[in-house]
Amino acid sequence: MDLSAFLSTFGLIFIAELGDKTQLAVMTQTCKFRRPWPVFIGGSLALIAVTALGAVGGQLVGTFIPADVIRLVAAAAFVVMGALIWREAQAQEAGCELPGDVACVETERGWDWRAFGTTLSLLFFAELGDKTQLAVLGLSSKQASPWLVFAGGSLALTAVTALGVAGGQQLSCWIPERVLLKISAAAFVVMGVLMAIGMI
Repeated sequence: MDLSAFLSTFGLIFIAELGDKTQLAVMTQTCKFRRPWPVFIGGSLALIAVTALGAVGGQLVGTFIPADVIRLVAAAAFVVMGALIWREAQAQEAGCELPGDVACVETERGWDWRAFGTTLSLLFFAELGDKTQLAVLGLSSKQASPWLVFAGGSLALTAVTALGVAGGQQLSCWIPERVLLKISAAAFVVMGVLMAIGMI
């Protein structure tokens, strides 16, 4: 088995996604929900699904759903998520009697279907037609087997997601929750606007 396709795909996708909107979205979801496992699993499943579409059926998806429609749906999802996070921050501020401190808030144990579901859907639509999916599509078209490309891309995106979750947990320890929610809301809205105008 030739591992060059796997290794080149892993390296390319990992570097391309570091600091990208996907990793920032994972960080903000982790800060918002404080449930790292549902965010990690939801994000990873979304990215693996998009990678699979890129590896074996990216052209078909592009045929049925225009890239502009996918981009606008993803942009709207980011803006709506930002508005909802901002509303939550405002509600916390109105109901809080004590000033926020910078103490590290423990991540909660257990499963959170809302954290899982919103992360899964948000990242799935955000990555459809993205440069990563196009890179996987291009790489798989040059290989005899798309599975090594799929495996390399999936592993790279899962690693980037893990880094985003870890970064979100660390931010939760440094910044008061209400401030963090407002920063997350602004980040989502800005990313959504930039996606809508085609800049990311």
